[in-house]
Amino acid sequence: MHGQIATFIDNLHLSYKEVFEVIPYRNLIMMQQNKLHEAFGDIMKKTSSNELFANIKG
Repeated sequence: MHGQIATFIDNLHLSYKEVFEVIPYRNLIMMQQNKLHEAFGDIMKKTSSNELFANIKG
């Protein structure tokens, strides 16, 4: 349990009091799942449906 509290404090940037006394555990779980994540990977080019199907048909 102490590891989870430390994880909530670190990942959600909350105080010990907020995690332990104020915010219910169920809400903390939802907050951690809904946290915004940094985007990474290749930039995708916007393609129209006509161009997409033209590439598929060959």
